[in-house]
Amino acid sequence: MSDVTIPPDLVGHLPSLVARRRAREAGLDLDTLKRTRPDEYRILNAEAWLRVTPAFADAAVRLLPDDPARHVYSVPGERTVQLLAFPPLDPSALEAFDEAAAGLVTEPEFERDLAYYRIVNDPRGQHRELLAPIPPDAWNGEDGLVGPFATEEAAQAWPAGRLPAHLMADPLPYIGHWFCDVFDSEEAWVEAQARDG
Repeated sequence: MSDVTIPPDLVGHLPSLVARRRAREAGLDLDTLKRTRPDEYRILNAEAWLRVTPAFADAAVRLLPDDPARHVYSVPGERTVQLLAFPPLDPSALEAFDEAAAGLVTEPEFERDLAYYRIVNDPRGQHRELLAPIPPDAWNGEDGLVGPFATEEAAQAWPAGRLPAHLMADPLPYIGHWFCDVFDSEEAWVEAQARDG
């Protein structure tokens, strides 16, 4: 088949190693997808850029720098949505998004929900989060801010006997409240390095 049938944004595009692995696992041929199902090709090559509370997802997408060639996809999870972009966001787009998202959480409707934005480095690599805190009685083992708690002492006491070995927690003040920041432990980092090394 001629390259004429390939959408202009995919002409000359080389799939990432992750996309090749995903295609291999799914029994898909990337060259064929490029011509016959270009959106599936884009999805396979999309990169995650934000973990977000579903109610914040539309606002997050609106913060992206305008790019008519960009496709945004969402992967629903139990409590959050993972947003992916094709083509992946370049450093300048990520920097612009970071600045806009930091401003977004100070707006009254987001501040009311105690929304927070942060860039996290953990065993999965670097990722961004625009999330609402997890109420303590709804926490089911994930990382993130749990709370709010009435006092620092309550935030400090909450993790006792609750956390599996791969998680740790620290009390953290945020916009006039106390939270418990739950994150990967040192053991999780060591395991990730052994697995990836």
